[in-house]
Amino acid sequence: MTSANRYLTSWEGYWSTATGAPGEIFWDADPPHAAQQDLVLFQDYVDPQLPLIDLGCGNGTQTRFLADRFARVIGTEISPTVVAIAQTKNAAPNVSYRILDVLCPGDAQALHEEIGDANVYMRTVLHQLSPADHATAIQSIEGLLGIRGILYLIELSSAAEPYFTQLIKQYGPPPGLARVFQHEITPGMLNENDIEVLFPTDRFTLLRTGTSHIYTVHTLPTDEVVIVPAFYAILRRRQS
Repeated sequence: MTSANRYLTSWEGYWSTATGAPGEIFWDADPPHAAQQDLVLFQDYVDPQLPLIDLGCGNGTQTRFLADRFARVIGTEISPTVVAIAQTKNAAPNVSYRILDVLCPGDAQALHEEIGDANVYMRTVLHQLSPADHATAIQSIEGLLGIRGILYLIELSSAAEPYFTQLIKQYGPPPGLARVFQHEITPGMLNENDIEVLFPTDRFTLLRTGTSHIYTVHTLPTDEVVIVPAFYAILRRRQS
């Protein structure tokens, strides 16, 4: 089974068994705790008239929020099931959803030929991929950006692993996270320094980076929401 097929099988299984129960999708935080905190960081760098691609959009919760700030937003996912969910749950006149496999650079290039340069919003995507697949995914992202597009990414940081270790030791695995593992989705972690390797300076310019955090839908017995350490980066393709 190829990497692409493995990811498709896992994510189709994950989304096709989703019931819509509250708290079921571990990362599906309310937009004020997700896209809004990200928007504050990247909005001054992007041309809002360019299309915005929400790469790995899930059920479209953040996509729909971002549609109020950009002229055109496209949510993409590898899973046909979740694309259909997003089209039903988070439709808007200036939003469209489509299947896109980030490990197929030719498909990303075809989308660029259709819509032109685009900004890319990417929330916790790279850590879901095997390190062996990162270079291919970034080739696709590069194709989507074109010359004028800006990439904003937020990923689990090196502090996330000890955070989860302590969390599980103290309270047990959150059900939403356990469900991820049940579908053979094995999220990893990125180190902040990985950005320099993943996005080499001969191809990308790093505009800004820093620490952040990712809200989840899981509430602890203490009534605290699980908030995972993260980092963000804002990049563009290097201009020749």
